[in-house]
Amino acid sequence: LRLQRLFLRQTINLGGERQKVDADLTQLGGSQSSNRLVITLGKFGVTDVFDANSLAHDPRQDFLNWSLIDAGSFDYAANAWGYSVGGAAELYEGPWTLRAGAFALSKVPNSAEIDWSFDQFQLIGELERRYRVAGRDGALKLTGFLSRGRMGRFEDAIALAQASGQPADVALVRRYASRTGLSFDLEQSLSPD
Repeated sequence: LRLQRLFLRQTINLGGERQKVDADLTQLGGSQSSNRLVITLGKFGVTDVFDANSLAHDPRQDFLNWSLIDAGSFDYAANAWGYSVGGAAELYEGPWTLRAGAFALSKVPNSAEIDWSFDQFQLIGELERRYRVAGRDGALKLTGFLSRGRMGRFEDAIALAQASGQPADVALVRRYASRTGLSFDLEQSLSPD
C-alpha cells in the first residue's frame, strides 16, 4: 500500500468577490473569496500547487506531450512516484498570486524513501499574474527553486571513472550541494476549449 497524498488544506478568506469552487481530485467543492490565503501541509505533489498551467499540466486530460506538462527547468522535489512532504502558502490578491513552499527531497535521488528529517530539502517561490486578452484568460508565472541535498555531478563521475578505470557512476560522487533553477510560464487561451 502506498499512500501518495495525505494533506490538510486551509483557506482563509480575506475579502473580495465570492467564487464557486468545483470539487476536484485534490479539492472539496464550496466557495471562497477572490482574495485569500491558502495553506497546504502534508504529503502531496509539488506540482499540485506550483507550475500549474491550466492548458498543459495533467496528462490525463491535456493533449500536450510530457516535455510540455511541467516546465523542463523545474526539477521539483519528489520521490519515485512524484510526491513529497512539506508545506505551501498561497496569497491571492486580485490578479496576483504569491506562492512559497518547503519540501523534503528523497534520501537518494528518484527513490521511494523521503528524507523526513528535512536534511535534504527544496524551497520554492512563485509569482503569478492573471489577465484577459480579447476575452480570453491568460497568466504569466515565474517560478524559482533552491534544492539542498546529496547530489552528484556527471563531470565528477566521469573524472572518477577515468582515474579508476571503472564505469561512471554518479552515486559514487554525491556530496551535499545546492541546485537552483528558474522557469517562466506564459499561458494564453486562444479558443473556448
